[in-house]
Amino acid sequence: MSLVMDDHDDQASIREPIPGRHVDCLLINPPLTDPTGPYHSLSYLVGAAQNAGYSGLQCIDANVEALNFMADPEQFGQLLDQCTTLRSRLEGADFLTRSDQLNYRYALKSVGMQTDSAARAIDIFRDPDSFYRYDQYRDAVRVITRWLDLLSIYGYPGQFDGFSLDASGVCNFNSIEDLTDITRIDRLARPLSSYFHGPFKALLGSRNWRVVGISINYLSQLPFGIWLSHLVRKELPDCLLCVGGTEVTDDVKYARDPHAVWTIFSSVDAVVVGEGETAFTKILDAVWDESALDPGTPGLLLRSSVPMATLPQLQYESLVSLPSPVYDIWDYSQYWAPEPVLMYSPTRGCYWNKCTFCDYGLNTDGPTSPSRERPVERILEDLAEITRIARTIYLAVDAMSPRFLRRWARSLIESQIAIHWSAELRLERTFVKGLAEELSDAGCVALSFGYESGSQRILNLIDKGVRIESLPDILDELGRVAIGVQMMGFIGFPTETKEEALETFSFLRKYRKSWALAAIGDFVLTPGAIVAKNFADFGIAEVAAFPGDDIVRSLYWAEGGQLHGIQDERTKLIDRVAAEIDPMLDSRPFVGGIDSAHSILYFTRYGPSLVPKQPVAEEKADQIVQTVTYWTPLDVDRFTDNADVARYRVEQRSLGHPVTAESVVKWLGEPTYSRPFRGAGQSVEIFPGGLFMASPGNSIFRGSEAYRILKHRLLKLHGIV
Repeated sequence: MSLVMDDHDDQASIREPIPGRHVDCLLINPPLTDPTGPYHSLSYLVGAAQNAGYSGLQCIDANVEALNFMADPEQFGQLLDQCTTLRSRLEGADFLTRSDQLNYRYALKSVGMQTDSAARAIDIFRDPDSFYRYDQYRDAVRVITRWLDLLSIYGYPGQFDGFSLDASGVCNFNSIEDLTDITRIDRLARPLSSYFHGPFKALLGSRNWRVVGISINYLSQLPFGIWLSHLVRKELPDCLLCVGGTEVTDDVKYARDPHAVWTIFSSVDAVVVGEGETAFTKILDAVWDESALDPGTPGLLLRSSVPMATLPQLQYESLVSLPSPVYDIWDYSQYWAPEPVLMYSPTRGCYWNKCTFCDYGLNTDGPTSPSRERPVERILEDLAEITRIARTIYLAVDAMSPRFLRRWARSLIESQIAIHWSAELRLERTFVKGLAEELSDAGCVALSFGYESGSQRILNLIDKGVRIESLPDILDELGRVAIGVQMMGFIGFPTETKEEALETFSFLRKYRKSWALAAIGDFVLTPGAIVAKNFADFGIAEVAAFPGDDIVRSLYWAEGGQLHGIQDERTKLIDRVAAEIDPMLDSRPFVGGIDSAHSILYFTRYGPSLVPKQPVAEEKADQIVQTVTYWTPLDVDRFTDNADVARYRVEQRSLGHPVTAESVVKWLGEPTYSRPFRGAGQSVEIFPGGLFMASPGNSIFRGSEAYRILKHRLLKLHGIV
């Protein structure tokens, strides 16, 4: 049965706006996520609400607001003082726990930082001249990454992985125990608490908010969203509080007990699952009419409704009748980019919808949700409004069919709407039959592809519908028309051999000149994927959830007498080849991150090469932070680091033990380091990005040729030379 929905006969269902409906409604995008631009979910919700005649809506991007607030020199100064105090205390201690050692490692990164370091870096991102000077840009990226490490001192040291949360750190975000332990959630949120208890709390008191919605779209937003829901309920006890977003949908879909959503969000009245435009409008209708919410509304879960046993019925919106998204809800000067980059979805679902590894988002009976396309004339209307704000757009879609792409590109060219755009597409033979050139003429600057594997056998197993021998011609054609290419894939699919895994990297190495970015991860088996549902067809003996995971986002499996899914499938040879082809060192949301706003802007400026062909100097006098030397009485090289925490978690899972914050914190609390005899210590050289190298206190090694070579290799590894 085809999952493609025909929207073209549904024009009559477009609702006429009903004027005069005012509901004070606050919609929140919580931390922690990309601060370079807004996520588009709230734009679609506001568009639906305004089309229904509602006013009084206000949107707040608490993510970028919190980060900007914490980057202020006054807040940064307090953070530096905290790090100084922490170092002093630990340097005087006779015994250090693993937790102490982690704290010291991260507090050490504050040495050499100034109170305005983060603010200066953010200014570079916003400046249209400095942003495109790659050496200045990389300097700013290193400073921000280092600053995030420092912020984690307030919570769990090292809890941040860029603008995300480290899933291999202290807390298990699949554990109901961890997600409902307010002391754990409070500590995770503590790095941003000055903002929450200051400007954010003031906003809650600024109006009599009748509806508050929190849009949680990434796992890294979940703990902050939970924490904010408690704060909102405390400050606004009478409001209708709801949560939604793709992460919330995953929490409902993957939970062992579907009622767990009410345990996780114990302060919430309603949960929106799946696409939320209709459900959100129904919420506003009920508040406006002062009537009860209908528990039968698709995609809407109510605390007061009957117990649910399975994933509820979802609402798949008609893209013909769906109102246009609204983008003038944000102050774009607050984002970390020289110009706005907006997200827009002309289609929903994946037209291919066959890949056996896929279990994406808002689906029920297939790898993704049903495929729908917005009529081209309506897309052009949307884009005409979007270009009043931005000229650069990321098409946030699963995959668009070649037929639709060709029709849309030709219409865009005829309309003379000038935009630069990027999207994720399938590797199609039609690119070499004129489609690539049409997309380029329509403003496409970069495309991201699910290349998946360099082994044809694996591609066949995942039903990718791609022949590996056709890819070089496709890549050549994309390069000819100056479209940048981003390649994504994974290794470790069931029955894949080490040789086949190596083929994935070898192909990329062979055709290195044909792509700009590549990201090859490790296969994760998700419960809704075809390979999990029909595991015997893929050589798997059994599948099971990890002990202690109440939200089953991934599974481990038995294959050939071995367990998989606990550690990755990489070998030293694979790691060496992977290192050879890794062209960029910065991940999302910076240049080098797949589909990031910064990368799209750089593709627009510099073309398929992505970055200008210029060397990056080792260190300049005008860098935000310089290399400094610090003497410590402690032997830092012996200290526990985050890799040790990750290994401990893997070891416990391998033994079949549940991994929760309680067990990790207990392990971290063990004293494993005793202060060496007085007079011992070492000199630590701290580089601009926060990396450091330690040497004996007598400095003999620091002056040696071996030290110079080691330092050069370290800096080169991290893109500083």
